[in-house]
Amino acid sequence: MSKAKWPRPQWSDGGERAFLLWFVFGDFPAEFRIDAAKYRTRGMPDGVQVIRYVNRELAKWDGYPLAGALGAMLWEEDAALFERAKRARECIVIRGEIADPADLDPLRDVVGTIAGLCDLGAVAVIDPQTLDMADATDWRARFFDDDAFHPRDHVLILCSDDEHDAGRAWVHTRGMRKFARPDVSIVNVPPEAVDAAGELALRFVAFQCAGGIVEEGREVEVDGLPEGMRARHGGEAADPDFNNTHFELRWPG
Repeated sequence: MSKAKWPRPQWSDGGERAFLLWFVFGDFPAEFRIDAAKYRTRGMPDGVQVIRYVNRELAKWDGYPLAGALGAMLWEEDAALFERAKRARECIVIRGEIADPADLDPLRDVVGTIAGLCDLGAVAVIDPQTLDMADATDWRARFFDDDAFHPRDHVLILCSDDEHDAGRAWVHTRGMRKFARPDVSIVNVPPEAVDAAGELALRFVAFQCAGGIVEEGREVEVDGLPEGMRARHGGEAADPDFNNTHFELRWPG
């Protein structure tokens, strides 16, 4: 068996499924082939489909990423790119689920395929799991060119006011469903600890991307805190804050 290009050295099977979803907008040739060697891809993993749509027809679908709350957010982020995507003739949707992967080479295959599409007429790539829209050239440079897996590229870390604890912050992630792992939620974070909470979230992102599993009730200690925190699992894929399950840590105090 060949050695994985993007390994998960701490992998244990968590029994969940990784969910993959991207929208690639552009004007593509009527027929094309993606060079497997050039784009470092073995093709789509079993369970993941590549479906080509006429953009104006896809726009009628409830999950169309250029509509609704996500569309409004993406327009505010980059109105010019949003309009280019909206005017594109086609959208290629990459979507599917795979069993908890022992390595991240299936993700690498998808990244290579999208990079090929970026060179074949794509104008924008949207990852709704991380609320991200990128120009095709920028996407290729960020995700494909150096052939390295960087957890922070594939997972979003957010910070906002904690609605349940006045004067405190809420640090949480989106995107861990790609790795068949729960997202991270850290609540009751004091303003002076936001950076430390962000670093803690990133550590858990990297650990889980590497295949690690955070057990229910796991105690987490942070230097300088008088007591630790315990992970409590909850949520579901329909949760709009995560589009995934998550585990929660409550900052002491």
